Amino acid sequence: TYDGPGKGSELSLIREGDVFYLLSHHRKRIVLLLLAAAPHSRVHLQQVAQTLTALEEDCTLDRVETSEVRNRRRNLKRSHLEPLVEAGVIREADASDVYRPGPAFSAALAVLLQGGYSLGR
Repeated sequence: TYDGPGKGSELSLIREGDVFYLLSHHRKRIVLLLLAAAPHSRVHLQQVAQTLTALEEDCTLDRVETSEVRNRRRNLKRSHLEPLVEAGVIREADASDVYRPGPAFSAALAVLLQGGYSLGR
């Protein structure tokens, strides 16, 4: 544990709401890139889960297993989408499980593209 001056939490260079922290996980990067490439600037959670499964399992979209897509969809909702929504990077559209760019989307995408990115884990 930290025992120096001040609080240890105040010294962290990376905070959970920080764009670099948000983009440190490959699944969040995939959400941004899919949304950037999506027609009409909207993407359905099912599309994200299917594409993510295909990338992680190294197969084509028509070969992904339904159970694997369902697991990733659940994981995306539970762990990856909410932090992006809270940071304003994405927002939920009127339709359920449809996401659109949020007010911070352009800045986050610029950081991602400028710094170079990997879809690897």
